[in-house]
Amino acid sequence: MAGSWNRTGRVSNIDYKAGTYEITYFDRGQSVTRKINAMSNGEYMMPEVGQIVSVSHNSNGTAAAISAGTPWNKTNVPVEGYKGLFRKEYANTKGQAYERYDANTGVYTQFIDKRTGRICNGEIYDEAKSSATFAANKQIQMMSREASASMQAKTSAGIVAGEDISLEAGKNIILDAAGGMSTAVGGETEEQYKDKVKRKLEKGLESAVEGGEVKLTLNGVEIVISEEGDVTITAPKKIDVIAKEIDLTADSGVIKGLVLA
Repeated sequence: MAGSWNRTGRVSNIDYKAGTYEITYFDRGQSVTRKINAMSNGEYMMPEVGQIVSVSHNSNGTAAAISAGTPWNKTNVPVEGYKGLFRKEYANTKGQAYERYDANTGVYTQFIDKRTGRICNGEIYDEAKSSATFAANKQIQMMSREASASMQAKTSAGIVAGEDISLEAGKNIILDAAGGMSTAVGGETEEQYKDKVKRKLEKGLESAVEGGEVKLTLNGVEIVISEEGDVTITAPKKIDVIAKEIDLTADSGVIKGLVLA
């Protein structure tokens, strides 16, 4: 058996740290090789004990050899196979973790059973000439530890939540719309301010509420507009009305304590 020769055998012992394993040849009286090197090419994927592998011996006997890896056979059948398909398994259990590319459709797929992670000391840049979709059954989080985070769109951008939407800022929250801005609230609305509130309008302010009572309370002053249209103003101390001219018109009623200077 001078020169190089090829054989197939079963893996009997593995040294995971060194990347070597022993092979048992049952057709040679169950002889066991010395630990031989697995083919690497910069990739690490060790077989399982009992799997059949192809071995290339470089000299007589079983001393010097290298394993080319596990071949396809009746006990090791591809999960799928057709012209134009590239598929790489990342686990000994087929379908647990893999990547595949179909040259017929141009679709690349990566599947991991638990978690996919990328760690980059520089910049990560992903670009799609068409649409891009991020979907998750649980939480989606975007975070910038040292700088800002932004979302931009040429046309419209929408945020839809089945329950709550929360906006929180260490300093300012700015809402700027070149056109109109509409807010629709189906339930109770509450605003809390720790400092002064300023609302500056270049034109008029119009508010419309259909049905129900409207109540506004500021600094102990309460303004109530009933569903029938009655207006009640209640102040804990006094109300000063200062104007060059005051017109009061009513079909009926009594003004109590009215003093005209």
